[in-house]
Amino acid sequence: MIAQSAETLLLRTFCLEPFRSFPVGELSSKTGVSRNWIYKLLGEFKAFNLLLEERKTYRLDFSNLLCRRIKTFFDAKFIFNSSFRDRILRISEKIIYEMNPDSIILVGSVAAGKERETGDVDFLVITGKKRVPLIENTNIIAMTKSEFEKKYTKGDDFIISALAYGKIIYDKEFFIRFYEKPLPAFTEETIQEKIRYCEKLQDRIYSLLRSDEERAREETLHLALQCARIVLLRQRIIPGTKYDIAEQVKNYDEELACIIEELIKTRKVSREKILEFLRKCRISMESL
Repeated sequence: MIAQSAETLLLRTFCLEPFRSFPVGELSSKTGVSRNWIYKLLGEFKAFNLLLEERKTYRLDFSNLLCRRIKTFFDAKFIFNSSFRDRILRISEKIIYEMNPDSIILVGSVAAGKERETGDVDFLVITGKKRVPLIENTNIIAMTKSEFEKKYTKGDDFIISALAYGKIIYDKEFFIRFYEKPLPAFTEETIQEKIRYCEKLQDRIYSLLRSDEERAREETLHLALQCARIVLLRQRIIPGTKYDIAEQVKNYDEELACIIEELIKTRKVSREKILEFLRKCRISMESL
């Protein structure tokens, strides 16, 4: 029984960060299992060709069908234990019926286990059908296989985040095969596209301040998050959800982190405060 529990903890650790290679000490720390027992389990896993080993670090070998099944098992278990379970499954059934997808991936804050009761549920759907069903409090990002592969090659940060943090709901062996490949590096092209997007977004916020301050506040939060994502990409860090990014970026740009935290917590922000935030975001962008 102890061995079975330790095996489960170890496999779950690998599946939570499928692209990471772990040294034995970190596996022991994360699972609470002794190093000696970790070595024993790693030996058993290697005997079944479940592991890739490099310089005394280990990760699952997703070219092995069993490893792919282990990953989907833990993703299914995560969804089963989610407070949004019924909603996720109901929406997924609708997506399968209306979009005939190759893959459905849960992404965003719900996939990170940081859902809010009134928050949206976000899905990445790989499909040839671009007509997306309109479902309240649901965001569905649809793309074809070729679009996904192109974005993967470019090191698109959304694709990388989906691979690193997403939970597989449904898959015809398309999405999960990308775990056999290395996680792509963020490209300068991707970062420059984001910078140009932020510049346009900033102009839009100035226009909104003349007519809709509430919408301007929402867009300012979006701008600050995008600036923070660029900072993290420069550091080769995979951005998390909007609830994680402030903490992630704090060591690199404390003012950006403070702006994000305040805008997430505060629903009403004065025009003067928004202008101050815009000025700080512009300073941050100029340093990127």
